[in-house]
Amino acid sequence: MLAQSSDVPMGGTKTMMVGAFPIVFVRGAGGLRAFVNACPHQYLPLDYKGDKLLSTDGKTLRCTNHSAGFSAETGDGTEGLGLGCALDPVPVSESAGEIRVAAV
Repeated sequence: MLAQSSDVPMGGTKTMMVGAFPIVFVRGAGGLRAFVNACPHQYLPLDYKGDKLLSTDGKTLRCTNHSAGFSAETGDGTEGLGLGCALDPVPVSESAGEIRVAAV
């Protein structure tokens, strides 16, 4: 188990380390998604300078270091230094209130 489902609120994010592996979870209208918590522009954690990662409309994950924007649903770069980059997805599933790595 990676986390409890209740750890990631609707319209919110949760970052955590699984061993030495950084993960960012985001829950929005498209469901629960997870990505490696490393901005592909400089490989710093998205929450390097703070925990406000999700835009008000819940559509964009933003790197707090230099404001690169990424789709909260797909991880594709959508704004600024995120253009041409993408977050690496982490396959997850939810069952019985637990978030686990999903089989691919």
